[in-house]
Amino acid sequence: MKQVERCEYGRINAQKRKYLFSVLFMIAIGVAIFVLGLFLNKFDKRNIFTVVAVLFVLPMARYLSTLIVIMAYKTPDKALYEKVKGAVPEGSILLSDYLFSSPERAMGMSFFVLTGNELIGLAAGEKEKTEKITGYLSAELKRRGIPGKVTVHKEQEKFFSALKKIETATRTEEEMQELVDFLRSLAV
Repeated sequence: MKQVERCEYGRINAQKRKYLFSVLFMIAIGVAIFVLGLFLNKFDKRNIFTVVAVLFVLPMARYLSTLIVIMAYKTPDKALYEKVKGAVPEGSILLSDYLFSSPERAMGMSFFVLTGNELIGLAAGEKEKTEKITGYLSAELKRRGIPGKVTVHKEQEKFFSALKKIETATRTEEEMQELVDFLRSLAV
């Protein structure tokens, strides 16, 4: 199975499968070690195998916490992805399944279009706080010294309307790559 990179279409669903499998795998290994320890030590729970089995809880908890955060989001429909991909002007970059977290909360956008000095996003759901997303990303870009105006829409119509108004890209390829690399570094 092909590895889906950050900000590529299908990333959220792939991450859900990966973390669910990881949680189940850690539980299975922990239980197997615990049961093996019981058999080898005449059903006495006080043995080194119990300690090793309990240690499998630590990575499992890490995977489980990430899975819980990701479960609130989903990969957009393929038809919508194709529609957005067709509406993105030449020279612009489309990021999909864009999830990131601030110190306060996890946030997500179904699509994020990078062009010129504008960064236009479509929120991942109705409950997303677009002003929080806009504020956080604007502050991070400013802190990094990258110019750009961030706009996030909840409604698809407004998002597509904003895509039609996009000017031609004014960034060089190196600047666009720096921006993409920076945004991918924020992604979950």
